[in-house]
Amino acid sequence: MSDMIQLFKKAFEKPLPGKEAQEIMSPTVRFTGHIHPDRTKARESSVFLLIYKNENNKWVIPFIKRPEYDGVHSGQVSFPGGKCEEFDASYLDTAFRETEEEIGIKRDQIEFVGALSSIYIPNSNFMVYPQVGILRNVPVFTPDPHEVEKILEVEIDSFFDMEKRYEFIREVRGVEIIAPYFAASGQKIWGATAMMMSEFVEFVKQNAPLLNLILHSCNDCNVPKYQ
Repeated sequence: MSDMIQLFKKAFEKPLPGKEAQEIMSPTVRFTGHIHPDRTKARESSVFLLIYKNENNKWVIPFIKRPEYDGVHSGQVSFPGGKCEEFDASYLDTAFRETEEEIGIKRDQIEFVGALSSIYIPNSNFMVYPQVGILRNVPVFTPDPHEVEKILEVEIDSFFDMEKRYEFIREVRGVEIIAPYFAASGQKIWGATAMMMSEFVEFVKQNAPLLNLILHSCNDCNVPKYQ
């Protein structure tokens, strides 16, 4: 596991795929309101893309399905995370705090390895800062029932399967959008979460040792090392 953590940290020293990679999974229309928000006053939030090996020796990422409520992100699948508070020391601190609050994973269980590109969500006027972390052990989740309807543990290699990428057409606030999505555990992962996931996929593709590690489960002793 320590070798794998170093592979990720080394990969994050290189330039990120960025906005171009995010756009691969972007809906045709991202703002469906009537009054455009002031982006200079966007609220800030941070989420955690967590990685671990499950009992079947497969690399997985946990997502949360939000409960149904009267809001733009009702029922959507997302990474654990949330709004930055004044007492948070950093975006990473926000991600640690929110992850513990939402799914019960404490910060000492997470090895932070790097951050992906930020992404703006116009419908809610949020700027999101995605963090990437690795869990050394199979986690035991304790989801907050007010924040999380259920947790989806999705094998990472499925995101590299082009046959599991689809599109749907939906009318949102009177606006028709075409949205690409990842099919996972009977759910649609779309919108900003899919865009962040798209950058992660391209990031892994650009780093051969990581790609090999994720697509071909192996023991630490077989993990390829950077020279």
